[in-house]
Amino acid sequence: MKIFIHILIIAVLLIEIQAQEIRKTIKELPDTGQTLGYTNTPGEDADYSINVPSYTIINSGIVLDNVTGLQWQKADAGEMTHEQAIIYADTCTLGGFTDWRLPSPLEAYSITILSKNKPPLDLSAFATSTAEYWWTNLPQYNDATKVWVTNAGGGIGNHLKKETISAGGTKKIHTRVVRDAITPEVLVQAYVRTDYGSIIDKRTNLEWFPTPSPDSITWEQALQFAEQSTAGSHDDWRMPNIKELFSLASQSHSSPSIDPIFGIKTINTMYWSSTTLSNQTDKAWYMDSRYGITTYALKTQRLKVIPVRNANMTSAIKEESTPVNIFIHGSMISIQASRPFQSVRIHDILGNCIHEKIIASNELNWQAESPGFYVLIIHDGERMSSYPILISP
Repeated sequence: MKIFIHILIIAVLLIEIQAQEIRKTIKELPDTGQTLGYTNTPGEDADYSINVPSYTIINSGIVLDNVTGLQWQKADAGEMTHEQAIIYADTCTLGGFTDWRLPSPLEAYSITILSKNKPPLDLSAFATSTAEYWWTNLPQYNDATKVWVTNAGGGIGNHLKKETISAGGTKKIHTRVVRDAITPEVLVQAYVRTDYGSIIDKRTNLEWFPTPSPDSITWEQALQFAEQSTAGSHDDWRMPNIKELFSLASQSHSSPSIDPIFGIKTINTMYWSSTTLSNQTDKAWYMDSRYGITTYALKTQRLKVIPVRNANMTSAIKEESTPVNIFIHGSMISIQASRPFQSVRIHDILGNCIHEKIIASNELNWQAESPGFYVLIIHDGERMSSYPILISP
């Protein structure tokens, strides 16, 4: 009996540890893709180019997101119920892989390009679609009849499962599956509070200002407020773009849908993003904190703002990584960098690390054993950068 009790205690401890695990499935959060400016006031989305969206087509059916490290189904699987979508993801075999799944809300929103709509996708990588919405893997907090979906207009929100055509509704809610190309890092905790009160989200490497703006202000005023903010000797605070702002939403909370660590008590507050609605430029995207949905409002309306900065950067404008030149001669890969890198890892298409070199050097040569697709990950001491490589037969 004592042995059984000890085993039971160990099992409970393991369950508790596993419950606390947080998988960092997104290496970096991609930019919105918005490059046009709509105001002379500094700080709008187009003024910052951080983690520019980049994709590699692995084969006719799979797309690699070079920023997040996720692999996506190129053409969505069409309209179906959410229950059918779950079964489809669990049984799908694509490109020889069987570990496909429905994306989380943030993963699904990460491929949205806010300079496009219907569909809001990079069509040089993804196939076009007639979908109005795409399923995610999460129901609305406290209401299993609703599920988070991204939409063809560029937003994300919660919709009734019965709204799709196959469930008797009128909307075309499609399915697109995703998989982890590399085993995700497991975080002990999602958030860390700094000694000056800001919160660092370790899932996205974003640092959030200690408090929102005290007053509701117009979009232009919000840009100025964020740009002029200082905390912890940092003066590179800015207004978050809509993807960054949505990453603040917690699908495990409502009213507000923001983790309690932020200490925000006000319910149903609306927060500005720096992203303009590209087809109605007098409006900008915002997040409603009741559930965390993203939508838009006239820029003259008065909402609050929470400044943000990139936690791993000295300046949040124009992230600069180590310039790297990669030369491929047959199956030989030569890497040359402008400054020494600390480590280099090479992963195969299954996400397995097949080569790792820890060395302070500007150069590295590696002989591929066979043709195929590889991902090169270089760490320069400050950040990691990934580069897709295709070795032809």
